[in-house]
Amino acid sequence: MTKKTINRYRQIRDDLGWSREYAADKLGMSDDKLERIENDHQMPNPQDVLIMSDVYHAPELCNHYCNGTCEIGQKYVPKVDDQELPSIILGLLNSIYAVGDIEKMLVRITADNVIDDDEIPELVKSQYTLEQLSVMIEALQLCIERKIDNGEITKDIYDKEWKKQLNADK
Repeated sequence: MTKKTINRYRQIRDDLGWSREYAADKLGMSDDKLERIENDHQMPNPQDVLIMSDVYHAPELCNHYCNGTCEIGQKYVPKVDDQELPSIILGLLNSIYAVGDIEKMLVRITADNVIDDDEIPELVKSQYTLEQLSVMIEALQLCIERKIDNGEITKDIYDKEWKKQLNADK
């Protein structure tokens, strides 16, 4: 007999060392509702996930929900694994280097505005490479959010710098 895998919402609460009653109180939901979510008897709604992500300081719950539960997310949101910053940066740089290799290939494929059958393998390879870059960008964003949540990055300074970047693009 195998033990059932603990769902992600329960796992994060357990990692925090919180009782279900304590967590439910912090989340503003009933103990019964949290128990149903943690035992896979009820799907959390997006608002529940946002609150759990915030209260548990676990931004990865949003990716988990979108990639694993939402039909649109399952198709368009890549699964992002929890990684440490050095691993993310190395993966990101590797993806950036690979993108440089596909630039000329994409120009050649699309120059005539027609994708011929013999160009499809290169197109798929290019698309896959860009998808890997997207995954690494998402991993970096989750890592930054986690570091903000645990105080390793000062949120006010980060937000101020982000706004400066946005204004520089205008």
